[in-house]
Amino acid sequence: MSHQNPQVESPTPPSPDSAIQPNAPDFIETPEVAPLSFDREPLPVWLYVLCGFALFLAGSSFTGFGSFGRDLLDQGPGSPALASASQRKPEAPASPMELGKKIYNGNCANCHQASGAGQPGTYPPLVGSEWVLGSKERLAAILLKGVNGSLNVKGAAYGTQVMPAQEGNLTPEKLANLMTYIRGSSDWGNTAGPVSVDEVNAAKTKFASHSAAWTEAELLQIAPHGADPTDKKP
Repeated sequence: MSHQNPQVESPTPPSPDSAIQPNAPDFIETPEVAPLSFDREPLPVWLYVLCGFALFLAGSSFTGFGSFGRDLLDQGPGSPALASASQRKPEAPASPMELGKKIYNGNCANCHQASGAGQPGTYPPLVGSEWVLGSKERLAAILLKGVNGSLNVKGAAYGTQVMPAQEGNLTPEKLANLMTYIRGSSDWGNTAGPVSVDEVNAAKTKFASHSAAWTEAELLQIAPHGADPTDKKP
């Protein structure tokens, strides 16, 4: 008994025209895409105005146009002219009294109080003190070298604390301003005259060899109590 394989016919390949049909399951139709346009839409006018205003403000900061503001917008007939930077009056420098007050508050007020009243038995008052309102040279000596021991002020004894020397902390100019303030502070009622830098420098030179803090007896040898003969009222 012989077995013969039946002939198997290979399928006919599809033609190119019939390979892709609109109704075929693998057919995807490509949508139509509009061509790209290179035409730009014009920017709105308000954006140009905003950019121009911003550039104006930025430029005014470099040209010294510091007075821009409501006063500038109000300029017109009859309006006051704005002063330029060169026409503005410079601020007046601080007076020796003003400078001295700042120095006092930063260096002395912690002990002698902002009021100058001091602390009983410890720190002597500066208000009405014969040591403050008397000899300027003696007061300069106190500030330059300090005080050690008891000090009698207006009939009361003070001195449980040593007053440190200020020679290394304050320049002669600052010492002069400080002395001018405590001698003539209207807040305290002191009315003694001002002290110059030359007067402080003269005292600094005169007492340069004195290295220790002063005692009351030594200070009274410099000058007795009483008004300074060279004192000039402010």
